[in-house]
Amino acid sequence: MAGILGTLWDGVALRRERIGADPDAAPRPIALPAAWDDGAAAAIAALAPGSGPVTLPTLAEGWIRRVTTRGRRLGLLESPEEADTLAEGLRALLLARRGAPGTEVWRDRKDDARFVLNLPAFLDAEGGFDAPGYVTAAALGVRVLDILGHGRAPRLRLGFADLAGLLAAFRLPYGGAGAQAVATAIAALTRGAAEAESGRLAARHGALHPVALIWPEPPAETPVPGLAEAARAALDAAAASPACGMRAASRWRPPMRWKRCSAPRPPASRRPPDRWCPSVMPKAASCCARPVRPNAPAKARRACSPRPRPRRARPWRRR
Repeated sequence: MAGILGTLWDGVALRRERIGADPDAAPRPIALPAAWDDGAAAAIAALAPGSGPVTLPTLAEGWIRRVTTRGRRLGLLESPEEADTLAEGLRALLLARRGAPGTEVWRDRKDDARFVLNLPAFLDAEGGFDAPGYVTAAALGVRVLDILGHGRAPRLRLGFADLAGLLAAFRLPYGGAGAQAVATAIAALTRGAAEAESGRLAARHGALHPVALIWPEPPAETPVPGLAEAARAALDAAAASPACGMRAASRWRPPMRWKRCSAPRPPASRRPPDRWCPSVMPKAASCCARPVRPNAPAKARRACSPRPRPRRARPWRRR
């Protein structure tokens, strides 16, 4: 317990419970915050490796310490103060039951890491949705996933859970139009917050991949007050981030249609092999002057490269 002294865990009242990950599993001692229910104790029993006793602060500090240590080693966290700030934010997020990484992070497996946000935990005292807190939590999740991916992961697995619980708190039928509007706004808010944080990290450490600004369009209004406005603000913040703004134009390129090059050809004696070029090129431009799109079809990826001619079979003659 020495590792939790002086942290947010210090002073948190714990209770002990003997419970298994499921009714058929052998029970094990679990120490968790006193305000948490038995369902949380069963979840901790499923997350912790082995079959011995588990203390939540010690179990959580294991992956939090791995994240901050790796971030410092990779240069993604530039100072010990920044690492401590990230660690305290993750402890607060976990204590409020607002977000946590997946099982692969708790058990230190080599699988792709994911981070999940618990939607009902963002209900505020007035009965609304804490959108600023959700944006902060999404940004923390992006930072954790970026560090766990060694700063080179092409995609980050950030998501949310228990949408049904959030809709039930607002007394919205699951399949109604209001529920669909809330779900769309939550998805847009999540995407905007994640893209904004990714843009800040790209501007700071360098972008790895072009950012495609494709996200769900938030609804004009939702039954949850302020949720649609928060989603639009998150998308605007993502579009205004430095890395996203520089690459937004890559989405709006006209589609390329490929055809045989119609440029004047040299005499047959000096004629190169047939080449292919985009039909959207101006006629005055020379062929093969535009780079090939990396996501172009296989036929297009062979642009500006000689097309192999089929070799004619030589006739067989008897001597």
